[in-house]
Amino acid sequence: MSWYNWSRSKKGEYMEVVATFAERLKEIMRIRNVRARDITYHTGIAGSALSHYLRGDYDPKQQTIIKLAIYLRVNEVWLIGYDCDMERFEPTLDGVKKEINEMLDLLSNEDVERVRDFIQSYFIDR
Repeated sequence: MSWYNWSRSKKGEYMEVVATFAERLKEIMRIRNVRARDITYHTGIAGSALSHYLRGDYDPKQQTIIKLAIYLRVNEVWLIGYDCDMERFEPTLDGVKKEINEMLDLLSNEDVERVRDFIQSYFIDR
């Protein structure tokens, strides 16, 4: 398998491409019991473009992949064919807070102050 068929996950593990975009799109449409016309209606993606994606003629642009993944409630990386969890990660406020606190714990007190100053000046003082 070529190097371009591999990608690093958030945890630093390598993931392999195991399916085409067209195969994954067909699979999730079957699982979710969604028709092509449902997708075009709810996403605004042209029916002709969707037909090309389903036949594997070409892959959609990133923004279209995101639209499809949100509508179909799947992970974008899974949708493009990588070997990873299918379910879409939807962060919660508590989860984000926990992750930020874990990152801040790795910083020195001086660096934590710099982060707070940045947040204050960028988001609050505007």
